[in-house]
Amino acid sequence: MAMTKAQMSFVNSKEAFIRLLAPAGCGKTFSIVEKAKKLFSDNPKVKISIFTFTRNAAEEIRTRCDNDTCVTVHTLNSWGNNYIKANVLRNPRIVSGKDTKWYVLNTLQPIWTKAAYSDKYEPLLTKRARVHNSEKILELIDEFKNIGFKHTDFSRNFSKNMEIYKEHVQFIKRVSLYRYYSAIMRQVLLLIGKKELDKPDDRKHEYIVRHWIPFWCDCCEQMLGTGQYTFDDQKYFANVDLAQKIRKKQKRTGAAKIDYIFIDEFQDTSPLDLQLISNLQQITGASLVIVGDDDQAIYEFRGASPYFILHPEKIFGAKFKTFVLDENFRSPANIVEKSMKLIKNNQNRVDKNVVAKSSVAQAEIQLKEYDGAENMVDAIIQDIKATLANNSDETVAVLSRKKSALLPYQILLTKENISYSVSDDLAFFYTSAAANLNRAMDIKRKSKLGPGDLTDLVCMFSKNEFYKEARDTLYRALNANYATIDNIDKILLFLGEKQPRFEKVFLRDYVVDFHVALDKFMKAENVYDTLAVLLGCFGGFQQNYNRSLEDLYYKDPPLASLLSFAAKYDKDFDGFVDDFNRAIDRAACSADNDNILIEEKPRIILSTALRVKGQEFGKVIVLDCIDGIWPCFPSNTSIVPPEEVEAERRLFYVATTRAKKYLHLYRSVNIAEDMQTQISPFVIEGDFNK
Repeated sequence: MAMTKAQMSFVNSKEAFIRLLAPAGCGKTFSIVEKAKKLFSDNPKVKISIFTFTRNAAEEIRTRCDNDTCVTVHTLNSWGNNYIKANVLRNPRIVSGKDTKWYVLNTLQPIWTKAAYSDKYEPLLTKRARVHNSEKILELIDEFKNIGFKHTDFSRNFSKNMEIYKEHVQFIKRVSLYRYYSAIMRQVLLLIGKKELDKPDDRKHEYIVRHWIPFWCDCCEQMLGTGQYTFDDQKYFANVDLAQKIRKKQKRTGAAKIDYIFIDEFQDTSPLDLQLISNLQQITGASLVIVGDDDQAIYEFRGASPYFILHPEKIFGAKFKTFVLDENFRSPANIVEKSMKLIKNNQNRVDKNVVAKSSVAQAEIQLKEYDGAENMVDAIIQDIKATLANNSDETVAVLSRKKSALLPYQILLTKENISYSVSDDLAFFYTSAAANLNRAMDIKRKSKLGPGDLTDLVCMFSKNEFYKEARDTLYRALNANYATIDNIDKILLFLGEKQPRFEKVFLRDYVVDFHVALDKFMKAENVYDTLAVLLGCFGGFQQNYNRSLEDLYYKDPPLASLLSFAAKYDKDFDGFVDDFNRAIDRAACSADNDNILIEEKPRIILSTALRVKGQEFGKVIVLDCIDGIWPCFPSNTSIVPPEEVEAERRLFYVATTRAKKYLHLYRSVNIAEDMQTQISPFVIEGDFNK
C-alpha cells in the first residue's frame, strides 16, 4: 500500500514531539508502523516503545512490525506490570474476579479497623452489606488513582493536604473532568458522609480531605506492602515509582533505554495514563509521538478527556508538530461527507477536511421510520435476514446507544436461529434480574398462588434486595399463616409490627402499594401489560445504582426495551417464556464455548457504539435514532453543558463511521399512541435524512 502525502510527511518528520490526528478510516495503524520502520531504517539501534489501548491493537502492530526487536508494543497496563516486577515488587499478585469481593474485607482490614477510621468504615464492612461495600470502596480507591491523585503527595498535615488536593481539583476542572470527579466524590459521601451531600462543594472537598484521603493513602500503602493490587495499580504503582525517581533525578539507561514513545488512541487517556506517559518520557528523554482523533474521544465516562489531545503543549510543556491524515479508505464519499458535516457542529475540536478514497463510490444510506417500536424491531430483523440471504460475507453491526436496547434482538435472533455475537457485559441473561423476570412470568401463568409465589413477588416489589435469611423468614411466615392474594396485606402488616426484621419494611403505605401492584399484576391480560406493570410498579425491576454494582440490569433496566416487541405475543405467555429461555440457553452456550448456536465468526454483531471504535463493518444498523437516545437526554434542555452534547455527538459520529457500504438508521415515530418521538438532531445535522 502506497503512502498518502499526509502519511509521508508524518513518517519523514524529524520533530521530537509530534501529534498525529487520524480520523476514522484514514490508515492510522499503517502510519504508525511505517513511522517505526523509517526510524529503524535511519538508525538500526533505535529503541521504540509503542503503547496501545487494547491487547488486540498491540498484537496487530507487533505483527505488522514483523516482531522487530527494536520495537516493543505494550498496553500501559502490561508495561506497568512488567515495570513493577522489575523495579518495585518481586512477586506481585493482581486481585481480580471474585477476589475483589473480599479484598477490602481481608487485605485492607488492618486499615479500616484503625481507631482513626473505624467509626466511619467498620460499620460498612461488618454488617449485612459488607461485601457490597467492600467492592464499592475498592472501586473508589481505584477511581481516585485514575483521576490522578497520588498517595505519596499527601502527608498527615491537613492544611498541606488541602493545598495539594485543591491544586489537583483545579487541574481536573481545567481539563473538563469535574463532572466526572463530582460523581466519584458523591459516591464517597454516600458511603461515609451522607449529611454532606447537600453542602457546598468547598465543604465536600474539606470532608473528603479530612475523612477519605488519609484512609485512601493508608490503603495504597497497605496494597503496596502486601504485594496485592488491582488492574489499575499496574499503571498506578509504576507511575508512583517513576515520579519518585524523577524527584531524585534518576535516569534510566542501558537495556531500559527508549528513544521514541508512541501513544496510540491518545484521546482515550485518563489523568493516570497521562502522568505515567509524561513521567516515562521525562525519565527517558525520549521523543514523543501521540496518535489519535479528538473527534473519537468517547470515554469521558471513565475519566478520559479530549483536552489532552487538543492541548498537548499545555500538558507536556513542549511544542508539538501536528499532522492530519485526510484520506478515508473505509467509507464511501457520502458517509464521509455527512459524518464530517455532523462533527463540525462541535466547537471543541481541530478542524479537518477529509476526503473519501474508498473503492465503493456511494454507500446506501437510509433513514427508516416506523409507526411503533414493534414494527421497527420487526423491520430490523428482516433487514438482517435479507443481508444474510444474499450470500455475501458482509458483517452487520447493530449498534445502540444503551445496552438495554439490544435485548429484543438477542431474543428474536435466537428465535430465528440466527447466530450473533454480543459481549458478556452486554448480556442481560447472565443477571439475577433475568431469573426474576422468568420467575414472574412463571407465576403469572398460574391460576392460584402459593406462599412461595407470594414471597417471590414481595421480594420483587422491594427496591432493595431481600437477603436469603430475610426471604426464608418471610416464606415461613406466609406459609404458616396460609397466605393468599386476599389476606397477604394483613399478614405483612402483622409482620411489620411483630417481626423486628421487617419493622422498617412492611409499613402501611408499603403494604398498600404492594397490594395495588399485586392487583395490577394479576389483572394484566397480556405479555405487554404484565411487563409494563413489573417495570412501573415493582421496585426490583427498576433502576437502582447500588444494586447495579452486582447486577448490570439495574444500571439500565431493559424491560422498557422488551416492551418494544412484547405486544406481538399478545396473551401467549408460554411463547414469550419459551423464547426468553432459548435466549438464556444461547447465552449459556456462548459462555461455555458450545458451538450449537454459534459460528466461529458470527456475521451479526450486537454492540453499543462505545464498543466498536476502531472496527469496521459492511453494514451498520443504528438503533433508535430519536431525541433522548441520540443524545441520551432531550436536546432542547438548557441545563446540559455544551461539552456533554459534544460528547454525545462524537459517539454518534463513531457509530456512523463504522460503515463500509450500508448505513441504515432506524427510528420509531411513536413509542405509544400518545407519545410521539422527535428525530435525533444528529441525523439532521449530518443530513442523514436526505
